[in-house]
Amino acid sequence: MYIVYNFSGYSQADTMNKDDKNSIFTQAMQDVSPLSSDKASLKKTPAAIQKRADMPEPNIKDTLSDDFVPECGDFLEFMRPGIQKACLKQIRNGKIEIEDHLDLHGYHREDACKALLVFLDNAQQASYKLVRVVHGKGHHSGDGQPVLKAMVNKWLQNIPAVLAFVSTLPGDGGTGAVYVLLKKLAK
Repeated sequence: MYIVYNFSGYSQADTMNKDDKNSIFTQAMQDVSPLSSDKASLKKTPAAIQKRADMPEPNIKDTLSDDFVPECGDFLEFMRPGIQKACLKQIRNGKIEIEDHLDLHGYHREDACKALLVFLDNAQQASYKLVRVVHGKGHHSGDGQPVLKAMVNKWLQNIPAVLAFVSTLPGDGGTGAVYVLLKKLAK
């Protein structure tokens, strides 16, 4: 009678004891030297730096073109990637203090855009975190559509200083105004 053992699926390492494995590892690593730093260093090449410098800066007024009026719902909400939903919820619930406001009632489109840009620039220069922009509900527009509301919605999404915005609480204007979260200026 013969006994047959099946050794397929086993390697020599499976039959070694722990000391033998450590010895083999130590021997394999004897010529290895540790890295001098644990941080990666990404150096931009002069070509990459020059390419970035040659790129034209976008003109903010070009991105705020009002050639067409986008449709928008009653409630406005927008946030850039990276903004936490909890932050927007705090703003929506009135937990962050409003530091200034702009009322655009009675403005024509072009004047409203200019006023909004100046207001947001001044607010950012003053290091304001949250401001309110009143755009109205459009009840007095010729066709009953909220033209300024739709344009403010579009403009705010295209202004780099704006991190997020959301329609305000009823006491602050409800769906006729938005809270605007501003980006901090780099010092």
